[in-house]
Amino acid sequence: MEPAPARQMLRAHERTLPMKALITSLALLFALPSLDAHAQAEMRRPPSPPPGQQMPQPHHPHQPNYPPQHSGSQVVVDRRELNERLDRLEKLLKEAEQRMNRQERNKFRNAKETLNSVQDLVNRAPLLATVLPPPAPMPPPQPVVRPISDSELRRIHSSISLQTFAEDKMRVLVSAAQHHYFLVSQVGQLLGNFQFTQDKLAVVRELKPYILDPQNSHTLYSHFSFSSDKKRLDDILSQR
Repeated sequence: MEPAPARQMLRAHERTLPMKALITSLALLFALPSLDAHAQAEMRRPPSPPPGQQMPQPHHPHQPNYPPQHSGSQVVVDRRELNERLDRLEKLLKEAEQRMNRQERNKFRNAKETLNSVQDLVNRAPLLATVLPPPAPMPPPQPVVRPISDSELRRIHSSISLQTFAEDKMRVLVSAAQHHYFLVSQVGQLLGNFQFTQDKLAVVRELKPYILDPQNSHTLYSHFSFSSDKKRLDDILSQR
């Protein structure tokens, strides 16, 4: 049979074990922010893999290229999850406080005050959306400009060929030019629908704003025979 003083000391030691573990956990919790960056990095470092094996990479379904951790004083946490953990910690403190004597309660009061200050700091923290500026709106995509298709160009040729007079042919061409863009080679094909030089020059003048490759305009000179006509063509192409 154990002596009475020994049993009392054993019971006191068993009663203080949970309290020592809880106080140690709280001390680690509130001392973590005061660790230097090197110590925090060592605590976050994953364990080394066994020889010949590789550690599995964490999977982030919403962030395929998850960025590495960066050192700094500001972090992003979920307010609700953090409050839930603080509430659980507060319940543990209340349960532990009920098993304390008066002297232990006085020592434990500072830990509760620190916990309350942390929870108040979390509740007063601004939302991330109110701190970071909203992202700049994306500019609208630039319209894609393409030259008229070969099938549409053939339809214009067919419509022009149905007309007898140059004035009517030009009217069809002007109507088509308002809805399409042209390459210089396509303009040269349209010139074949007109017989007289003045009509051909009028075609070039009308289609010039819709030409996508003006650097190739020199090929149009082959559609005119006289130097005077080529000079007039040059004047039309040089206009802005």
